Amino acid sequence: MTLLGRSLRRGLGGSLAALLGVVAVAVLSVTATPVAQGAHGTAGGTGRVVRQVGTQNPGHVPRGYWLAATDGGVFSYGNAQFKGSVGALNKPIVGMATTPLGNGYWLAASDGGIFSFNVPFLGSTGGIKLNQPVVAIIASPLGAGYWLVASDGGVFNFGVPLLGSTASTKLNKPIVGAAATPTGEGYWLVASDGGIFSFGDAAFFGSTGSTPLNKPIVGMASTPTGQGYWLVASDGGIFSFGDAAFYGSVGGNPAVKPVVGIAATPSGLGYWLAGSDGGIFSFGDATFFGSAGGLRLKAPVVGIAGVPNTGPGKVGIFYYPWYGTPASTGAGWKHWDQGGHTPPDDIGATYYPARGPYSSTDTAVVDSQMAEIAAAGVNQVIVSWWGQGSYEDKALSVVQTAAAAHGVDVAIHLEPYGGRGTTGPADISYLTAKGFKVFYAYQATLLNSSFWAAIRAQNPNITMFANGGPSYTKAGQGGLINFALLGGFDGIYTYDPINFSGADFGPLCALARANRLQCAPSVAPGFDGTRATTISTIRPRLGGGTYDAMWAGAIAAAPEIVTITSYNEWHEGSQIEPAKPFCIPNQGTCYADYTGDFGLADPQAQQGYLNRTAVWSNAYRSTRTPGLP
Repeated sequence: MTLLGRSLRRGLGGSLAALLGVVAVAVLSVTATPVAQGAHGTAGGTGRVVRQVGTQNPGHVPRGYWLAATDGGVFSYGNAQFKGSVGALNKPIVGMATTPLGNGYWLAASDGGIFSFNVPFLGSTGGIKLNQPVVAIIASPLGAGYWLVASDGGVFNFGVPLLGSTASTKLNKPIVGAAATPTGEGYWLVASDGGIFSFGDAAFFGSTGSTPLNKPIVGMASTPTGQGYWLVASDGGIFSFGDAAFYGSVGGNPAVKPVVGIAATPSGLGYWLAGSDGGIFSFGDATFFGSAGGLRLKAPVVGIAGVPNTGPGKVGIFYYPWYGTPASTGAGWKHWDQGGHTPPDDIGATYYPARGPYSSTDTAVVDSQMAEIAAAGVNQVIVSWWGQGSYEDKALSVVQTAAAAHGVDVAIHLEPYGGRGTTGPADISYLTAKGFKVFYAYQATLLNSSFWAAIRAQNPNITMFANGGPSYTKAGQGGLINFALLGGFDGIYTYDPINFSGADFGPLCALARANRLQCAPSVAPGFDGTRATTISTIRPRLGGGTYDAMWAGAIAAAPEIVTITSYNEWHEGSQIEPAKPFCIPNQGTCYADYTGDFGLADPQAQQGYLNRTAVWSNAYRSTRTPGLP
């Protein structure tokens, strides 16, 4: 549909969720007449591949929004949950902001007073004499805190760093709005004439500072990539810059009450405009969930906040079915002897399994493992697979049966086995015939993107995630996203238990989200492969602190899936399967164990990481504030 023919919807009825408990739906459709848009670049920027609009990722669909009124009233629509409103005010509310999880919100008053609802109160300027009133609040996309912005461009930081302000600058027009970058390390301020002031890692993409406007600018929103932004005027005119695409406006429509705010959709492929009467205007992929346009309001609406992309709460775990005992193989040990060790006491691992060295084809063992995985809140086991006829392939049916018995889905971890580049298409057909539909391609970039694109073309109903090869470090994730788009992948995952920290996941998932890719960051308890591999790098568990920090960062990134590295990769010491204290007889060599982690003593500590996983997976699904309950 062309922009000229794009329809907008303004609700005449809505819901005051948890206030009135009623939903009245009456929608009036009118035709949008776009105003002249601001200068903007090609969506996605030079040299970047961006998915077509028709391939919207189901994890990035609009979920809902809140409206805030000057008297502190809050109106909730769609999946936006009502968490409370303000009963009495010294000064009027001027804006609202939510967390990366959308599990609560802050309201800010013109004196800088902060009202917190299911989110932490981190400070305010309510008791400070301000030079100019506060006009906006912006929250860190990583959940760390918020900034208050005054009309003179003064910025007040709470839980986040101060990155600059215009408080000492003589402005042509007052500041009226602000937006943060997806890293939480930058922000933009916008003046009523559309002048833009960039701080931290926020880049300047253009402004209307020198353009005569019909009506003043009243707010702004940034794209999920942080590579563009929209400005909105009080008449609903839209000005787009950088990779922000123009999807329509209500500029010049005399029936429209003054527009007071804009909120982008999770995909960045649309936006909502809010009128002072609570009317909502939807453009691009912005779904209309309701409005207060037909209600008699006690006070005008002043702001809108969209529910962020919070994902469906899927938790996956990487699982290795490659272990064997002499009894199970009919020959010798399999994998437990890696690194030249002699099981059963001397094994290729820094930790010793509570079960002792086991066989991955032992149905009783695998059943108990799947029971543990399910109890930990994990609903997808991602099984390492090394080609047709391999030992792992033969063990796959055992895992599949046990997982189904405990309500756990099975996905395939396509390892870089010999011949993958030749037999890959046939292998996918072989696996889909067995009922597998989700594939994680480890070091997918070792093969050309066209190889994967051909597999996707032949299998349109499967889901594929890409992992980068050895050269795709943290700094190379933008290249991985381009590769994933070219290869027809649905998402990306990190796996790497050494180099990533929780703080890396927010920017990574924001970039994936902007390209309509699912994000599946991988959390790990630590890494130690010194007894079985040539890797000398050790990532200590820090008493469980490494695992906690990675989980907190993953939840704050609001991914579609959190993946865990790993359940039982004993060679690399990244496992969360129960381990016990054990010393090799007559050698004086003792294995590491979990004693003391999370403050637990043995034997409770043996289950410590599984129990902690249950806590975190529950926190992820219930979208509570990042951190332990």
